[in-house]
Amino acid sequence: MSAQLKPANGESRNLKLRFINAIKQGKIGSLEERGIVVTAKEFKLHFSDIKTQYIGSFLPTATIDPGRTYMTNTRFVFRLRKGVYLLHPDALEYEWHS
Repeated sequence: MSAQLKPANGESRNLKLRFINAIKQGKIGSLEERGIVVTAKEFKLHFSDIKTQYIGSFLPTATIDPGRTYMTNTRFVFRLRKGVYLLHPDALEYEWHS
């Protein structure tokens, strides 16, 4: 990870928890037939308090590799198309730790 994109002060871990909580609270994402879909635009708007370039790399970095179906603690979204992501169905049930 380059110096410019490196999360500051545990931002990566905290943003992941904030992201999952925002979805659980219905603040971001929309429920569609496939599951909960989040756009990069709404993500950036909701987390506008984060001023580093990391905000733009969070969802791409959390994307599950093509051909895979399981999630990990660092990869928990599927990329549907540019700027549109599907939350892994197990992500809301997973016990995330700070």
